[in-house]
Amino acid sequence: MPVRCTRLAARRGFTLVELLVVIAIIGVMVGLLLPAVQAAREAARRMSCSNNMKQLGLALHNYHSTHERFPYSVLMSGSVEAGSARPGDLRVRNHRGWLMVLPFIEQQALYDLADFRLSTGAYVRPPAGSLSGPRPGEVGNRNDEVVSTPVSSFLCPSDPNPTNYATTTSANYSISPGTTVLQGAFTNYDFSIRRTSSSDNNWGAEAVATRRLFGQNESSRFRDIVDGTSNVIALAETLRLTWNGVSPTWGYAKWVGHGVDVTYARGMNFNFCCGWDSPPMVRQPVLKQRLGDWSTAGSMHPGGAQFTLGDGSVRFISESIELITLQRLAFIADGQPLGEF
Repeated sequence: MPVRCTRLAARRGFTLVELLVVIAIIGVMVGLLLPAVQAAREAARRMSCSNNMKQLGLALHNYHSTHERFPYSVLMSGSVEAGSARPGDLRVRNHRGWLMVLPFIEQQALYDLADFRLSTGAYVRPPAGSLSGPRPGEVGNRNDEVVSTPVSSFLCPSDPNPTNYATTTSANYSISPGTTVLQGAFTNYDFSIRRTSSSDNNWGAEAVATRRLFGQNESSRFRDIVDGTSNVIALAETLRLTWNGVSPTWGYAKWVGHGVDVTYARGMNFNFCCGWDSPPMVRQPVLKQRLGDWSTAGSMHPGGAQFTLGDGSVRFISESIELITLQRLAFIADGQPLGEF
């Protein structure tokens, strides 16, 4: 009888070359996929940011419907050093207009906690014991808690910076020097204003042709938007970290940062620091997540920033837009054509 021979199949694993090829293929696939994932995440964050700005625009419309005017950007600010707008130490409030908008963005509880008879912010804060100042023995007042509360509607998810100003003893930017509580909360979205105001700092005293939609101590109305609500910027996006000065805080006024001026000479997303106007100092680049100057427009979204127009719509505007177009978008009654944006 013939003998049947069986041959066992030899087991074998991957060779080193095969393993390296597989790893290389996986590396290439990850390299191709990662930018797409990051882009998808940024697209989601940008959509969330756009939704925030849309809701704030709607809140401003509802506020106007209720009060027949828009809120002020700043009321009775102690940072006014000259002119008739300085309210005097006993009347300083340092209130931001966003305080008045809180009920329209589902923040009624925070609004109810605020005491509008008392000041917010420490700059030229009235003396202890006065009506608007802290009571004797207190560092601040109950409004410190209000303006130190981060509000999600004011925060862009693409901005990695802190939500609150760092603890400081500076009366120029703090809510209460020496306090151990968190300092004021920032906002990524703020009113379109004049960065350097006129001598008496009132919105109504600004030249009509160069008025922005918002200003200090007075309020505009829809009827003041002569150029049309779809041709005017109401809110501008900014970052929560600034090289020169401090970024806008939503609840209180300080030395600088009472809104965003989109007519800034260096345009949006300007992120250089120290000495750009003072030769022979060398202009130094800083991280993109920090703007170079206070009250300027910018974002972490690639290529530009988002803006809420007077009609409530939200537009992404390229950082390469001509400055003259940005200026005409800021002015509410200049009567000039816009062109493409």
